Amino acid sequence: MDFTWIDNDDQLDEMSALWNRKERIAMDFEGEFNLHIYGEHLCLIQVNDGDGYYIIDPRSPRLHTPALVSFLSSPVKKVWFDCQSDMALVYKKYGCKIASICDIRVYALALGWEGNLLGLEGKYLGLDSLDGLDKKKLQQTNWLRRPLSQEQTDYALLDVAHLMELEDILRREVEEKGLARQCDATMRHLKAAEPKPGWTKLGDWRRMTKEQKEAMKQYYIARETVAKRFNVPAFRVLDKHVVLRLGLSCPRTQVEVLDAIKEASPRFKSHLEESMLKAFRILHP
Repeated sequence: MDFTWIDNDDQLDEMSALWNRKERIAMDFEGEFNLHIYGEHLCLIQVNDGDGYYIIDPRSPRLHTPALVSFLSSPVKKVWFDCQSDMALVYKKYGCKIASICDIRVYALALGWEGNLLGLEGKYLGLDSLDGLDKKKLQQTNWLRRPLSQEQTDYALLDVAHLMELEDILRREVEEKGLARQCDATMRHLKAAEPKPGWTKLGDWRRMTKEQKEAMKQYYIARETVAKRFNVPAFRVLDKHVVLRLGLSCPRTQVEVLDAIKEASPRFKSHLEESMLKAFRILHP
């Protein structure tokens, strides 16, 4: 697919001014979520303005936060599919809210559809957008690398190829079924999902005791500290199931803690032992 690459402030400001004169654009993100390096990172912004395709590179040293924030908060309607995690990422990284979103997943849910975008395209447009692409490989691709391959850019741009067409179809259907006011109200209240600390996502958090919750928190933070130091995904430092077992068992001795992490990679082990024992001392002053 042909597209324009945007990697500096002047380009983005110019295109944003152009898009603000349009009725709408279609948008989506690609990000890094603790798969290749530590943390969450916005890697690409894909745009379809009805006349052409664009990829904005937030990783470019020539594209600065003010220009990105100005674009993301611009008044043009941004047609999306399932925007909440993207909104949360932007809020955490840049401290801004994405303005004027039309999330067509709101329409789909009102109509009883709970599947993904590919399924929606198949149902309403009879398409298999990823036909011919290596789906499994691309789902694990590293969006941080530059330059991107043709396969990567095709995969990314397909996410915005049909959003405006789907918006028209779904909007018409919700109006026919008397669901438009309900959807409009939901759309007005779209907001980034409140981020929950990672340790609350391990196991059945609500059923844990106060002691287990505190242990889970401290051992989770200990693992994250090492992962951040080495700039690697946390699972490479220590499997999350080990952290879960430490939290649930609430070890009473340092020997128990060290025994729990004995299978950790030698590359991280000494740092991990130090970090885990620090967590133990916090729990048992």
